Amino acid sequence: MGVVYYYGATLYLIDPLKADLSQIEAIVIGLGSLVASWLIYDALCRSPLGRHHRLLGVIWFALLTAAAYGLDQVFSGRGAYIHVGAMIGTAMVANVFFIIIPNQKKVVAAMLRGDQPDPALGIAAKQRSLHNNYMTLPVLFIMVSNHYP
Repeated sequence: MGVVYYYGATLYLIDPLKADLSQIEAIVIGLGSLVASWLIYDALCRSPLGRHHRLLGVIWFALLTAAAYGLDQVFSGRGAYIHVGAMIGTAMVANVFFIIIPNQKKVVAAMLRGDQPDPALGIAAKQRSLHNNYMTLPVLFIMVSNHYP
C-alpha cells in the first residue's frame, strides 16, 4: 500500500475530479483513517456496547460504510476501497497485538505465579478473537477482488 498508493499517490490514490489533494494530504488522510478506525473500534469494544456483539457489529458495519462513503469523496474508487480493507485489517492486527497476545501473556504469567488469572482478560481476548473471525471474510473478499473500486 505504501508503494502503490502512497508513493504513487497521483496514479492510484488521488482523483483530481473529486478533491484537490497534495500527495502529503492524501497520505495523511489515508494513514489517519487507519489510526482513527482502530481508536474508534477499540473504544466501542471497551464501552458497555462491547457486551452486545450483534449491536456492536451493526455499528462497526455502519461506521465502515460511512468511512467508505467519506473516503470515496476524496480518493479514487480504488484508493477508497483499499483503505476500507486496510481499516478492517488494521483492527484485526491490532486486536492480536494489543489485546489477544498481551492478555494471554498476563494470564500465563499469573498461572505460573500460582495466582488466579483475571477473567476479564480472557473475556476481552475472546471478544476480539470473535470479531477477527467475522472480519476475515470481508478482508479476504477485498484482497481477492483485485481492489476493484
